[in-house]
Amino acid sequence: MGKSRRKLFISATVSGIALRLGLPGLADLISLAWNTAREPVEQITPSHLRIIISLAGLLIFAVIMYLNWEIYLKGAKKGKKGIITVVAGVVLGFVLGSIILGLLVDTFGI
Repeated sequence: MGKSRRKLFISATVSGIALRLGLPGLADLISLAWNTAREPVEQITPSHLRIIISLAGLLIFAVIMYLNWEIYLKGAKKGKKGIITVVAGVVLGFVLGSIILGLLVDTFGI
């Protein structure tokens, strides 16, 4: 697999994970992470650093949304191999996302 197809496959896998989590699942994960880390973060970070952390979270969200939208167009531009690569990556990401959610449910009872 060439470098271009590998990057496309990795992007499609991330897209599949984000697709599986969806916005409600992603919101649950973010809420769980924030509730777990809020007190220690508030104790060790000044208020201006919390703003930077919030902006970083928004940036990560924007990247995930970009990957979900653009990945299908990138695959289509590369022809049949590109579409197969994207579909395989999304399916793998969907399966990985399901496994991650299953582990989180078992561990934390989300």
